[in-house]
Amino acid sequence: MAEKTVAVLFGGRSVEHEVSVITGHQIMDALKAAGHRVLPIYLAKDGEWYAGESLHNLRLYTDPAGEPTSAAGVARVSLSPDRSIRQLIVHPGTRQGLFRKSPQLWADVFFPCLHGSFGEDGSLQGLFELADVPYVGAGVAASAISMDKVLTKVICRGAGIPVLDWAVLSRPELNREAAGVLERIERTFAYPVIVKPVCLGSSIGVKRCHDRATLRQAIAAALNLDDRVLVEPALTDFIEINCAVMGPPERASVCEQPVTHEAILSFDAKYKRGGKGVKQAKRPEGMASLDRLIPAPIPIALGERVQNMAAQAFRAINAAGTSRIDFLYQSDREALYLNEINSIPGSLAFYLWEATGLPFDELVDALISIALQRHHERAQTQFSFEVNLLRKKDEPVSDIARQKP
Repeated sequence: MAEKTVAVLFGGRSVEHEVSVITGHQIMDALKAAGHRVLPIYLAKDGEWYAGESLHNLRLYTDPAGEPTSAAGVARVSLSPDRSIRQLIVHPGTRQGLFRKSPQLWADVFFPCLHGSFGEDGSLQGLFELADVPYVGAGVAASAISMDKVLTKVICRGAGIPVLDWAVLSRPELNREAAGVLERIERTFAYPVIVKPVCLGSSIGVKRCHDRATLRQAIAAALNLDDRVLVEPALTDFIEINCAVMGPPERASVCEQPVTHEAILSFDAKYKRGGKGVKQAKRPEGMASLDRLIPAPIPIALGERVQNMAAQAFRAINAAGTSRIDFLYQSDREALYLNEINSIPGSLAFYLWEATGLPFDELVDALISIALQRHHERAQTQFSFEVNLLRKKDEPVSDIARQKP
């Protein structure tokens, strides 16, 4: 692919901020290896945007004394929703001439590497749509659906994809009738159950509960992180199987089996424990640090079943770019359930694509091509009509133009 300027957005106002920083740096490394120019855009934890070449330096984020937003050549910026403004807006107060020797404050394509709230949930994608810029990954609706575990279940079950039964409760419900809510859950499911925030990832706030006391504690903790909580039955004697899908058109990766010594694959297990997975020379590990078996040691027929179901789920929510789709499998019943869809997976699941035969630099190239093609196709859509429903019948246009507001 010809050289492009790619704006890579990472960080964000989310509990997955640090995970996003790792993903962003992995993507910037891969983009440079593929021969592209990179414009780093760091979204701080308070939501402010910063741009500058210096932000492509992981030590700024790992050193307790470091402050990325104060690095040389970095300034606050914003992306205008006005599609006629084809540059990032520099925040007032930025020193004049700061970017004289830096990359242009615009890009051919925007590459979001944000996980969780305000980045993976459709919010940022809506801004990209308003600004009319090409961007990598799922659109507004697909991002919102995949971020919301309840919507994911509803859509996938409607598409004929098996999911576990569930109950959902909200913060106001619990405040009104805590005892009644707990009783409703106990009538619906036998213990143990799993409690999850509806719209969070990276296993944050997820807990396995064996009785009412742990259920009450888990719900209270999850409602500190989200305003809705999902409760579903906890499977026993199962394995996790994950598969990545890219498209459109859809293409599935090899499958993996995460390995954990815990009842739930926790945040610490995913990101804080070194693993024996794909080798990552001179690269921040992120999700690649997880102990994983690639390819998954499962029968060929089961692997094909997972791949087909993953592609089916990808199509069902109208996803784009690359997603990692996670499944739960009970071998004694040969039961396969879709667990969740990650529209911006940690590390972009590059380790699955590398194991499929697609190197990281070729992966980012493919994602950029998909983004540019989708933007071109969307430009063919007519969004407005030349008609004025506010004009009175037979009133001359010139008279309207002379009227004061």
